[in-house]
Amino acid sequence: MTLDIIVPHYHEPWKVCQPLFDSIALQRGIKFEDIHVIVVNDGKEGALEDYLFGGYPYRVEVINKEHSGLSATRNRGLDESDADYVMFCDADDMFYNACGLYIVFREINNGGFDSLVSAFIEESRDPNTKQPLYINHDMDTTFVHGKVHRRQFLIDNNIRWNSALTIHEDSYFTLLTQNCTEPSKVKYCPTPFYLWKWRDESVCRHDPLYILKTYNNMLDSNEALVTEFLDRKMQ
Repeated sequence: MTLDIIVPHYHEPWKVCQPLFDSIALQRGIKFEDIHVIVVNDGKEGALEDYLFGGYPYRVEVINKEHSGLSATRNRGLDESDADYVMFCDADDMFYNACGLYIVFREINNGGFDSLVSAFIEESRDPNTKQPLYINHDMDTTFVHGKVHRRQFLIDNNIRWNSALTIHEDSYFTLLTQNCTEPSKVKYCPTPFYLWKWRDESVCRHDPLYILKTYNNMLDSNEALVTEFLDRKMQ
């Protein structure tokens, strides 16, 4: 069984992205030939180049495309994938421990699944002291973090990222996936292996008014999801 890790990239500098690729190289108890990382550059600005990945023990494929937003970029990576399973990782995140992919492959080889939903760790900041905080998200059903899907399941159910959504887009994809999956084909992992890293440049993290400012985008995401359910005749 093989796993493709799809990494959308939009002008994040290499020093921000390198921890993700280093954390993949640190994984233990797996065969690196079973892992393929697909980096999709969303536009030419600050694009990651092939030479950056020459020293890693796994294969990295770099794809360049015109700027079209996060959802379309993830879809391009999905279209390029031919693995049994796929996982979406943001370029500025990383694996939380060296056993993360061991856990994924353990469940793949233990009967498989349509979707694997895991807890994940959020790196945040105390609003008063600015000291780092680490928050455990138990069995989250909204964010893309720490989730793995069987690729053929996504294809058979025509599950894709909604290209019209660039903010709060992961709730659309994640909730659609979970509602198209039979409960017996979902596995849950209470052990976090994904770290949603803090980055000062990330607007959605350091702006306390982010949710208020993007409330209309959240409504757009919800409306798109309801429309999709109605089109599929799903209650």
